[in-house]
Amino acid sequence: MDELSFRRTIYAEPNTTDPDVIQAAKDDPAKQAFWDEVKAMDAQLAQAMNIPIPENFAEKLILRQGMDEFTQKRQKRPWYVAIAASVAMVVGVSYMTLFAGNSGLVNDVFAHVSHEYMAKELAMSSQTVSQEALNEKMTTFNGTLSEEIGEVVSANYCYLDTIRSLHMIVKGEKGLLSLFVVPQSKSQDLKEEFSNDELVGTSFLLASAKIIIVGNDRDDVAQLQQVAQSSFRF
Repeated sequence: MDELSFRRTIYAEPNTTDPDVIQAAKDDPAKQAFWDEVKAMDAQLAQAMNIPIPENFAEKLILRQGMDEFTQKRQKRPWYVAIAASVAMVVGVSYMTLFAGNSGLVNDVFAHVSHEYMAKELAMSSQTVSQEALNEKMTTFNGTLSEEIGEVVSANYCYLDTIRSLHMIVKGEKGLLSLFVVPQSKSQDLKEEFSNDELVGTSFLLASAKIIIVGNDRDDVAQLQQVAQSSFRF
């Protein structure tokens, strides 16, 4: 497949399963890198558009109406009342920023581990990813994989929040696991342990990179963590 046809197909459908596209990407690392970038941007757009209806939406609409009325009357307030309100708003925003932590990064991790996203990733991987192929991608993070970490069925670049990372899908004893390689400098606040109703996650630092592992089973996550700690070099 020539370069123009390849790019047209990828732009039209980033998650295509066209055999010709898959083969062209395998034969040309530059095409594979381009495809990874487009898929990552497509995933970001899909996530940005998938905005759930907020809780207490009706109450928030009522609050908005009250705020509109408040805005119309604000010019009639004394200047010192306006200053006090501004100070209160700054304090409130600072509080939310201080305690928000790295929830955005964690939420992005969970989004990439969703069944829908994983299914798309697996559909574009026709075979087990070799250690050599993994090390080619690891050069982006100045790292290497000194030994196998298990059966890696997918490995692609993706974005966690705004952080470019490498997302590997690894077969565990009780299901699929996700392993992310992230630059340490951009993920310093990520907690070592995190979870939601379905998933458990862990993160640990290896020199200049942070490894994040997420799965449904805590034992699988712990086992992959032990292997990864001795297999990655940065």
